[in-house]
Amino acid sequence: MPVFDVGYRPWSGERESAWRRVGVIATTGIRLAWKNQWLRRMLFVAWLPAIYFGIAFFAYERALEEGAGETLGRAIIMRMPEGRLTVDQVFQGGTAERRPVWAFMLMTLFRYPQGLLMVMLVGLIAPPLISRDLRTRSHLLYFSRPLGIAEYVLGKATVVGTYLFLISTLPAVCLYVLGVLLSPSLSVVGDTWDLPLRVCAASVIVVIPTTAIALALSSLTEETRYASFGWFAIWVVGWVAHSSLMIMDAERLGRFAMDIPSRWTFVSLYHTLGDLQSSIFGFQVEARRLQIATAILTGLTFVSLVVVFRRMWVLHRR
Repeated sequence: MPVFDVGYRPWSGERESAWRRVGVIATTGIRLAWKNQWLRRMLFVAWLPAIYFGIAFFAYERALEEGAGETLGRAIIMRMPEGRLTVDQVFQGGTAERRPVWAFMLMTLFRYPQGLLMVMLVGLIAPPLISRDLRTRSHLLYFSRPLGIAEYVLGKATVVGTYLFLISTLPAVCLYVLGVLLSPSLSVVGDTWDLPLRVCAASVIVVIPTTAIALALSSLTEETRYASFGWFAIWVVGWVAHSSLMIMDAERLGRFAMDIPSRWTFVSLYHTLGDLQSSIFGFQVEARRLQIATAILTGLTFVSLVVVFRRMWVLHRR
């Protein structure tokens, strides 16, 4: 046998389980991402909005005990984004109910401060996940082992999902627990038991499409900066287009843009996600908008996964 015969050979060792292989890729990616100081700062900043909403929960619970829940609840909601459009849904019948107020505050936490941080965080950690492997040829080392493409992609996706959980799901769940602790009685759990489940569902709605899109962009180039540019361009262009169309509608109707329902959410990925999140938290959204949002996110996720797996399959065959 030649001394320098280094070709591929069948694996003769004992295989670890598929989940163990996914876990190794995920933990490696999580550790590498954690070395970034900006990421650690971002995780710290992600908890600051939860503190602000915690104060709002405390004030609202005290107002409920004193019989002024509706007055303070309306004041809190009217000062939040889209509060003017949603306040009538929260206080149906003119009564102050804890559950819709809590749901609105949790939804606002998800859609605005955590939504912005989500875009920044994914743009920070996702672009290098695959593009760096392509640039350094690390993917050759991965696929020289008994590792499937699905396991590789799932491991990379777990990295993004873990950090999204830390900045969105965990603060929202902690905020809910804080609200329960601030309530005069644990009977509040019976009124709001479904909110943690809705938080988890809203997280899934965000994690799956955003992770798929980010990994697809990362797999298309060896240059991380190109993947980062593509990621932020999707959100910025969509937001600008949506804002411009809303301003045009407001000028035509002679009203303030925030006082009219948006009919252009489908041009912005951010607002498309917002429609589904609003529906998950129990607020009415037009059926047509929900259908369009579901179709857009499903289509983007499917196309992104096809791109990632196709790209990995081509590299695996080389």
